[in-house]
Amino acid sequence: ADIGIMNSGGIRDSIQEGDVTYKDILKIHPFGNIVSYFELTGKELLDYLNVVALKEVDSGAYAQYSGIRMTVNRADKKVENVKIQGKIYRISVPSYNAAGGDGYPVMTKNPTFVNTGFIDADVLKEFFEKNSPINVEKYIPHNEVTFK
Repeated sequence: ADIGIMNSGGIRDSIQEGDVTYKDILKIHPFGNIVSYFELTGKELLDYLNVVALKEVDSGAYAQYSGIRMTVNRADKKVENVKIQGKIYRISVPSYNAAGGDGYPVMTKNPTFVNTGFIDADVLKEFFEKNSPINVEKYIPHNEVTFK
């Protein structure tokens, strides 16, 4: 996917330094959401982000992002300065959010929607297996999403 979006409520714990077990991963992703994706045009993506990016910071719906830079203008209730490559964008979200969970737009009826069948915790486990040891410095946010 070009962009990854995850609702904060789907992340239930932090990863501690040291060895990470599958039990640790299941503490982070206990719900068994399935990784899904869909494709949107630039305008469709802006419409989608104008819903998702305005979720309240302390709510479970608040989105975490990967692969995107933007400014969220809370006063005007819209996103600005969105930076992504390409013209058609592939967005990965948990199945819960794709089905409209946390008030996200329903994407399961989008003709490009794909339910991969991969459980989020299993995908995270595989990532750890392939990329350990993890360099946390590589994943520190650098103001990719700013609010004004």
